[in-house]
Amino acid sequence: MVELPSIVIKTRELLSLRSYRVSELLEYENRYVMYPIRDKGDELLKKTVWIFKEPKVVGIAVVKDILGDMEENESYDAMLVGGTRFTPAAKKFAKQARVELVTGQYASFDLFGHQLVPQHLITDDSEIKLILNHYGIQKSQLPRISRDDPAAKAVGARRGQVIRIERDSPTAGMVYYYRIVTDLAR
Repeated sequence: MVELPSIVIKTRELLSLRSYRVSELLEYENRYVMYPIRDKGDELLKKTVWIFKEPKVVGIAVVKDILGDMEENESYDAMLVGGTRFTPAAKKFAKQARVELVTGQYASFDLFGHQLVPQHLITDDSEIKLILNHYGIQKSQLPRISRDDPAAKAVGARRGQVIRIERDSPTAGMVYYYRIVTDLAR
């Protein structure tokens, strides 16, 4: 049995944390490719994931290549893992094209495995409506969390999404906190 590189294993763990199912891993000369899927209501979301075997500087041409692969495989979004540095043009184009750029230098531990870090989940639209109606507030009135927060990054949160934080309280049981993801926490 072939042992997979740690960057592939950690990327799979990250995808499973985000509720994706990975069924296959394709190997090319310079990268690994996965097409994980997840259920979102009635639809099935497909993602294109490229993992470079050797760290490299990623420019706009590479982002355009993965965008072409996304369109060919009818993927909703993509993830590019293993860049040592991303050029400003690549970052800008990736943001517009729904391509997540990951350096590939994952933490050496599972963030949510630590006892002091509560579970973070991206909340679905029906739960958001229920919460907003219950409290009589607008989405913009929710407390904020930066999209650069390590937990928000781990679950793949994007600006405008709402994260549910589940904390276990000795007196109240399971308690839920809701935060809206912003570019900068204020």
